[in-house]
Amino acid sequence: MRHLPLVVASLLSTLPAAAAPLVFDCPRVIDIAQTTHTSDRSWEQVTDSELPPATLTTVTVYTEHPSDGGNLVPNQTERHDETEVTLWRLPPDSAPYWMACVYRQSRILLAKPIPLQARQCRLTTTLPGQQAGDVVFFVCE
Repeated sequence: MRHLPLVVASLLSTLPAAAAPLVFDCPRVIDIAQTTHTSDRSWEQVTDSELPPATLTTVTVYTEHPSDGGNLVPNQTERHDETEVTLWRLPPDSAPYWMACVYRQSRILLAKPIPLQARQCRLTTTLPGQQAGDVVFFVCE
């Protein structure tokens, strides 16, 4: 991980001068209150306090609001010494693309629209074995 700041600085230095990169900072951990809708009233819902909170797994890009589906397939993935960089190119569209933070042990996504002027987004993660594939950052430009 000692070279990670250099990799991040290197990636950010490749951004065009006119484009202001927008870094989306997903919460690393979220608490979730679950409920169920069972028609059989003989079951009692009990919360398992031993389950860990939901942790950030990855970030993904959608062609429309995530509730409507439409996962956008990445255009490119590159492996470096300690990181993996996934790139999505965003062709111009009248509707915004969306990004979503994806969490382990959760069906909840945290989503935001990507500004219309953005032409690409990059997800940088650590490689498995470095820190379990942690998200380093997600930036759109």
